[in-house]
Amino acid sequence: MKSVAYCALLSICMACGAADAEPPEAPVTREFALAQPFPADAVLGGIFVHDLDRDGRMDFVVSSEGHVGAYGHTGETLWVWKGNIHLLEYSHHPSVIAGNLDGGDDEEVAFLLKDFSLQILNAATGEAKYPLNDLGRPVGIGIANLRGLGDRDIVLQYDLSHLRAIQSEDGKTIWETNEYKSIEHSPFRQADLDGDGLDEIAGAALIDHDGKLMHDWVLDGRNESMDSIVIADIEPGGPLEVALAEQRGANSHTDVVNSQRILWRALNPWNWEDPDKLVAGDFDPDRPGLEVFNRSSGGDGVAPRGDEEPFVEEEAPWVLDARGALITKYYVNDKKPEWWTGHGLEEIFRIDWDGDAKDELAGKERHKVGAGAIVDAISGEFQAIFRVNAVRFYVADIEADSREEVIVLDEAGRVKVFANPAPNPHVPKPSPWKRSEYRRQKQNWNYYSP
Repeated sequence: MKSVAYCALLSICMACGAADAEPPEAPVTREFALAQPFPADAVLGGIFVHDLDRDGRMDFVVSSEGHVGAYGHTGETLWVWKGNIHLLEYSHHPSVIAGNLDGGDDEEVAFLLKDFSLQILNAATGEAKYPLNDLGRPVGIGIANLRGLGDRDIVLQYDLSHLRAIQSEDGKTIWETNEYKSIEHSPFRQADLDGDGLDEIAGAALIDHDGKLMHDWVLDGRNESMDSIVIADIEPGGPLEVALAEQRGANSHTDVVNSQRILWRALNPWNWEDPDKLVAGDFDPDRPGLEVFNRSSGGDGVAPRGDEEPFVEEEAPWVLDARGALITKYYVNDKKPEWWTGHGLEEIFRIDWDGDAKDELAGKERHKVGAGAIVDAISGEFQAIFRVNAVRFYVADIEADSREEVIVLDEAGRVKVFANPAPNPHVPKPSPWKRSEYRRQKQNWNYYSP
C-alpha cells in the first residue's frame, strides 16, 4: 500500500510533467547513411518518399544545399545530383517534386535551379531528361492533376496571390490567376477538394482545376497572418475541408472551409493563444468526423504559466471536434517525460501508429535537434519515444502494413525508420496513398504545415 506522502509526491510530480513511467522506446527498424551532406543546422531542404522505380515500394528523396539524392526502399543510394539547386524559402520544404511528368514509362523528379529553370530527371537513374525554361521566379512548385492526365501538370506560385499552371511535358501555360490567397509561411497546397477527380488549389481562397475561384465566401482578416494549413475530410462526406490557423493575437481563430462554405471559425480558448500549427485526424473515433489539434504558439499568447524555463515558451494545445466545439485543452509540460524540452512539440503529423480506428500525433522536441514521440492528441499522453537527434522528422506509410512509419534524418546524416514493432491485429485498411490529399501533402510539406 502506498503511503499518503508517496501519493502526494506522485501527484505533484505528475502535475509538473514527471511521469511515473517512461513511455516505451520504439526500435529503429531500418537505417542508412546519406551519400550527400546535410548540416544539422540547415533550415532549407528536406525529405519525402515516392515510388521512384515503380516497383510498388516507397523510396526516399532528400534535398540539401547543392544536392538532391535518391535512395531505394532499403536504403541503397540510387543517385545523387550535385549542382546549383534552388531550395525553396520554406523551412524544411523538400523543394523537389516527383511523378510521371512526361506520361512515359518512368517516374521523374524535378527541382528548380538557381537560374529558375526546372530540371527534370529520370527518378530511378538520375539521368537528365529535359529542362523547362521561362518560368519567371517562382517561390513554390507542386505537382497536380488538372487536365485529367495524372501527375502531368505543375503549379507555380509567385507570391501570396499569383499562381500559374503549366504542362509538365513542355511548360505551356494552362491557366494563370491572381485570385489565390496563400498563407504566410507555407506555399500553396493541392488536392482533389471537390471529388471531381482533378486537383484544386487550397489556401485562404480555393482555386479550381481550371484556374477559377471556387466560391463566393470570403474569410475576414489578412490571409498572410495564417500560420498553418491542412487538407482533410473533417466533416464526413461531401468536399474535403481546408483548416487554417490564424495568428492574430486575441482574435486568433481556427478556420475550416470547403469549396461550398465556411464551416466554422473557432476562437482560441485561452483568450490569447495562436493555434499556430494544425493537425486533423480521427483522434476520437466515437465522435463524428475528424478532430483538429491546435498546437498553440508557445510564448506568443497568455497561456504560458511563467517567464522562466520550462514555462517561458510552453505549449498549451487544444482539440476541436468536427463542428468546432472545444473537446479539451492542456499543457504539454504536464504530460511529457521529465527530460523532454519544456518548449513542447514541433513538426507534428497525424499518424496511424497502431492500425486501429484511432489516430495519434507524431512530433519531435521543439527548438532543438532532439527526440521524437507518439502522443495521444486528446489526452496529451506520450505513448512511445524515438531516442534520436532529429534534424528532419516525417511520417508516411512505407511498409504497406495498414500503419504509418516515422522517418527521421538525424544530425549524423543517417535516415532512420521507426515502425510499430507489434503485429497489427486490425483489419487491413485501404492504402492512404490512394487519397489525393495524402499523396500531395506528403510531398508538398514544410515545417509549418507538415
